[in-house]
Amino acid sequence: MKIQPDTATWDAGDVRYNVIRWVSSANPQYGAIGPSFANPKTGQLLGADITVEWYSGSAAAIYEDLYSAAGFQNELNISNNKNMGKLCSMANELKAQFTAGATFLDVNNATEAELKQVHKDFLYYLIMHEMGHTMGLNHNMKASQMLKPSELHNKAITQKLGLMGSVMDYPAININPDRSKQGDYYTTKAGPYDLWAIEYGYKEFSNNDEEAELSKILSRSAEHNLAFGNDADDMRSPGKAMDPRVNVNDLSSDAIAHAEERLILVNNLMPKLKTKYSKSGENYSELRSRFGNLNGQRMSMISALSRYVGGVMVERNYIGQAGSATEKPYTPVSLAQQKKAIEILNKYAFAPDAFKSDASIFPYLQQQRRGFNFFAAAEDPKLSATYLSLQTQGALFHILHPSTLLRLSNSSLYGNEYSVAAVMNDLTKGIFNADLAGKVNIQRQFLQTSFVKSLSAIGNLKAPNPSYDDIAKGASRQALKKIKSLLNTASGGDEATNSHRANLQSLIENALAIN
Repeated sequence: MKIQPDTATWDAGDVRYNVIRWVSSANPQYGAIGPSFANPKTGQLLGADITVEWYSGSAAAIYEDLYSAAGFQNELNISNNKNMGKLCSMANELKAQFTAGATFLDVNNATEAELKQVHKDFLYYLIMHEMGHTMGLNHNMKASQMLKPSELHNKAITQKLGLMGSVMDYPAININPDRSKQGDYYTTKAGPYDLWAIEYGYKEFSNNDEEAELSKILSRSAEHNLAFGNDADDMRSPGKAMDPRVNVNDLSSDAIAHAEERLILVNNLMPKLKTKYSKSGENYSELRSRFGNLNGQRMSMISALSRYVGGVMVERNYIGQAGSATEKPYTPVSLAQQKKAIEILNKYAFAPDAFKSDASIFPYLQQQRRGFNFFAAAEDPKLSATYLSLQTQGALFHILHPSTLLRLSNSSLYGNEYSVAAVMNDLTKGIFNADLAGKVNIQRQFLQTSFVKSLSAIGNLKAPNPSYDDIAKGASRQALKKIKSLLNTASGGDEATNSHRANLQSLIENALAIN
């Protein structure tokens, strides 16, 4: 690519020129796109351009909107839209990931060269992703599973093969907590899947050889590095799809271990934000922005973990195809993996001290005052909503979704060993056991109440919910009875804790009552 000179005599809008155009929009509609124009008779590409919108808002604003109730529902509607394959929010996704990486480097006093490198990797990857679209490639949300965690920072591998199987995924930024061993932040090479798909789409053959040669290319589809799953297969929204390997904002063939590492990284960063982003003569808007961005990282990791519960790995290989790792199209996620995911969620999302690292910055999360921007609502940070969204929208909405619970039961017929009752029992332990002998903090009060209300909605005897099957209803009622028994044994606490527990008892009794 070359920069268009100021003295150019040609127009960037001329179809004979293929350009990357940077535009500034007050309200960007797409982030970045890579459209192309083709001869309708032959499919030959006549022209292709990439447009990248610059957005002046903060990454935190993106996440505050996305993970509010309205924003979350909007994302859910988009993900379920029949035209999902035509949408690309890569620029916003990358911006949020880039900001997280830059925050990690900034807080740890990285050099200017290091910050430039992450920005360079970021731009390379964004443009390559959109270039893939210009050539007709779908999103490939399974490509980030290509490398093992131990290989992610090995540049001998990533700068030869790529960090992922395809540039068409939406990956988490590749950050190493040990900066001395940092690899590529993003892939900067077309991946094995990209090269393979382009070969199939564009390689020229004689008429006599075309069918046989194309069949030869297709025969490689079972290879690990050519794994594929597009927007129809991804699990970005609660209840959608079923293969947890096809997802956004994850990385490596062990997304569970990667998620735990990233959650630990965020917890280590949070206490350092106040010192780094409190500058004399300025307000706290940047501190608030970084706080929102890091919670966006938490949301991505919590969501990725939850998808392994009730997950079923899907293979679309043909019978007898060479290179297939398994003959089975459907393989339930192992019991060990599902329970590990719940274990990490219980520790980093549901535990009483899950967000203790944030406490020191709570009084400083002030928005910048402009005009009448607090006209309709008070300006205090709505922290309970922030953390409840991580716990519910990030995890419980998916785990307790009717599709997930039904799949847990159905998949037991072909290998799943984790029952609906066992899942609800493990969640109950993680959400209630730790504070039965003392005070229940505000975050846990909201979480416990939400969990009880969710179970009540599933198993309510007065108003049966037709979305749930009878096994889920039975398991939810059993979980409510266990919670009631636990509350009867609870001790200690203060007045707020006692009123909270009394409210839970009333909710459970009402849900289990027939008359």
